[in-house]
Amino acid sequence: MDITMKLTAARTSNKLYANIFLSLIVCIILTIVTLSSALYTSFEKIALSNIYASEKSSLSQTSYSAKSMIENSTNYALQIYADPLLDKLLHYTSPGNVETNAALNRLNAYLNMNYFIHSIYLYSKNSKTVYSATLSSVNTVQSLDDFYDADARMLVEHFTNYKRLAPIPRAIPVQTPFQEVKMANVYTFVFYDLQGQSKDLDNMIMLNVPERWMKDAITSLDMNKNGSTFIIDSKGTLVTSTDSMPFLADLKDKPYVQKIMTASANQASDYFVDDVEGVKSLVVYSKHEFTNWLFIRVLPYDTIMGKVETIKKTVLWICLVILLVGLSISFFLSRTLYKPIEKVTSKLNTLLKEKRNNHDKLKQNFLRQLVHNSGFRKPLDIETQLSEFDIAMDPTSDFIIVLFVIDRFDSFSKQYHFEDRVLLKYGMMNIASELFSQIGICECIDIDEKTIAVLLNGSFQSDHAWMNTVKNVQDAAEQFLGISLSASISRTGDSLIEISDLYLEALQQLKYKFTDGYRCMLHSHQHRPQALTPYIHPAGLENNMLETLKLGKAEESKKWFGEIVRAVDPPSYIVYNMLFNQLAFSLSTTALQMDKNTGIPMDYDFSSFIHHMHKLETLQDVHNHFCELIDQLCLGFKDKKSSKHDNLIASIDNIIHQNYADRELSLFKIAEILDLSPAYLGRIFKKLANQSIPDYLNEFRIERAKELLLSTHAPIEEISQKTGYNNSTYFYKVFKKYTGITPAEYRNNGN
Repeated sequence: MDITMKLTAARTSNKLYANIFLSLIVCIILTIVTLSSALYTSFEKIALSNIYASEKSSLSQTSYSAKSMIENSTNYALQIYADPLLDKLLHYTSPGNVETNAALNRLNAYLNMNYFIHSIYLYSKNSKTVYSATLSSVNTVQSLDDFYDADARMLVEHFTNYKRLAPIPRAIPVQTPFQEVKMANVYTFVFYDLQGQSKDLDNMIMLNVPERWMKDAITSLDMNKNGSTFIIDSKGTLVTSTDSMPFLADLKDKPYVQKIMTASANQASDYFVDDVEGVKSLVVYSKHEFTNWLFIRVLPYDTIMGKVETIKKTVLWICLVILLVGLSISFFLSRTLYKPIEKVTSKLNTLLKEKRNNHDKLKQNFLRQLVHNSGFRKPLDIETQLSEFDIAMDPTSDFIIVLFVIDRFDSFSKQYHFEDRVLLKYGMMNIASELFSQIGICECIDIDEKTIAVLLNGSFQSDHAWMNTVKNVQDAAEQFLGISLSASISRTGDSLIEISDLYLEALQQLKYKFTDGYRCMLHSHQHRPQALTPYIHPAGLENNMLETLKLGKAEESKKWFGEIVRAVDPPSYIVYNMLFNQLAFSLSTTALQMDKNTGIPMDYDFSSFIHHMHKLETLQDVHNHFCELIDQLCLGFKDKKSSKHDNLIASIDNIIHQNYADRELSLFKIAEILDLSPAYLGRIFKKLANQSIPDYLNEFRIERAKELLLSTHAPIEEISQKTGYNNSTYFYKVFKKYTGITPAEYRNNGN
């Protein structure tokens, strides 16, 4: 205890001494800091502005190289598209060998004339063929499905997702004469011409420009070699490789890249200082409008601001020396002035603080005992203790207890540490004391972690004044402390021994917070209707809720849940508690039944759901909690239903693969194998696969027939029987329907 008193006295003494000490040196510090900061900040801004202007010009030159690359690629694409020799590859269904060779030679000529083109692809929809010319290998003629560049196939299939003649950064495979496949970094420019209003691709030209085009441009403009220049696209993907970052690296998660992407939406070019890979750097960017590429220049801050930093350090050292001299002089002067009064003030402050702390603790303990068991104590004893603690209450006047409870206490406890919660409660008690003291005598009591009580004493002619004060306390706590409070107000008592009864009454009223909601004001004058008949559980409404739940209809299920809740009339906390436990059990049982029927367990913890439900403070919170559960269960049921349909499609596909040669195989036979009705099976398959089972079966049989026509010399009659057709005439008819030519023509053409 003696040590604590000494420490307290020392802190008080030091505080007074510090005030004297600081008053002597504050002018020196302010002058030095203000002057040096202003000079350095101004000089730094000027230096950064000049560097930004220089680097912006360099980035503009790099951006011009990108523009030049786009213009050259556009010209060559249009030239290739207009070439009559290449027109046959683009539009003919089956160009002859002579025409193909002549066109490929012309394609090689284009490639060899233009050093900046890595390779050229031509795609024809009519022949389903890709013609390619590269510098590293011989020309190739491949079907689209077999083309060695898989990303090129994606460009053809999803051409509407890409802007015409805009660079698309890609890593493409490169075939070599030694059968070794390497990867090359390129920018692909696609050109296609849609006929009229058609949205179907007719043909496409793809020019692959090597990445070195942009890297060479960047290298040629980076003369001082003291920074790093690179380009990213609008998604944050790197489109020029560097020594430390590979081509197509994803940079969008880097903080400085996020800052650039956000700022570039409003400003085409700018600069800022930020950490780049742990190094403080100057970042300059410029946006290229056509491609939406961002050209970025990163310069180490120490490199460009070295001289400025040297000046700053010199100024700071000089300021520090001046400050230390001033502090030393001020220290000795203030110490000499303060010593005579230090001992007296220290002792007085220690005594006052010790008395105040003990007094407050004893007073709170007395008030807590008073509200809990005043009925077991003599009024005279209570009056004596009130006088000892300087509590000026009139025993002949009225008494009222007001309880304030912190709303959403579970979230409140997680948000603040214990020490912070104590300070916030202290703030609540100060607000209540200040406002209630305007209408009478009051004392605030710290009941427990989430509750404070206000004991009011006076002559209360009407309820209006103190009810307005309760609302004002709620408003002030939310405005200044960010805390929502619910209040419970007892009836008016006329003696000291009634205080504990008033407290219990206010405490019992708090259960109505469940139905009244947060920031409610509960008091004894409120009329609470009582149930005239026993509550009967609405089993029919519950069945409706569970049935719609099984169908995955979340909104309907929540509607029935709302009807069940509204059936509790009048509202009763006890009835709600039993009802929600019953509904939680029913939902859990339904989920288990669905798990058993589908064989797929649902990943949901009902124990945690119920545990959290009992922590909720209002009816609306519980309602929302159940609605979230219903949404999750319905989503799970839909997923299970989708999985069941996937299994059905797989079963049908397996039956057709194994039995396609069976002439009797049909929708009816498949339905018989799966033990389903043909109508239901046909309807489900068409809904999921967008085609009928007979169409799917015919397509599969024709594909098998095409394989046999090309790989064997068997007669067409025999092939028709092997693929499940009763006669060759029907086979000819179906084959031509799906391919556009007869089986004989298909075999002769070698397609």
